[in-house]
Amino acid sequence: MKYLSIILFLLLTLSCSDEEEQKPNYTNGEFLKMARLGDPNLKVIIPSSISETLVQCSDYTPPCRYGLKVIVKNVQLKALFFDDQKDALEAALRRKGYVARNWVLDDVSGEPILERYVEKYLGAKKASDLK
Repeated sequence: MKYLSIILFLLLTLSCSDEEEQKPNYTNGEFLKMARLGDPNLKVIIPSSISETLVQCSDYTPPCRYGLKVIVKNVQLKALFFDDQKDALEAALRRKGYVARNWVLDDVSGEPILERYVEKYLGAKKASDLK
């Protein structure tokens, strides 16, 4: 019985240590600071009225909490904020986009300058490479 409990303890310990620890979500401020390091001229597009929505989160599955249109290196992309990293990864996989923890970067694929930018400065990965 003593040996059985030791073996059980070792199996549980080893299986728990193999799981990758999830890194904390990026806050808006952290994400913007990282983005500005790569392009100090980065522009967040602001709607012309308070009732105007530039990014429809309902277009994404699962839906984002909010989305921004951003101009980086003179090219536009969408930055989508999710509360949960698993939801962000799922949405990025569906859109064939990039994911950086709890952020999805859409309209990046096929734009080499944006692909290099999000990988280098935002630590983003192509969602398809993560699964």
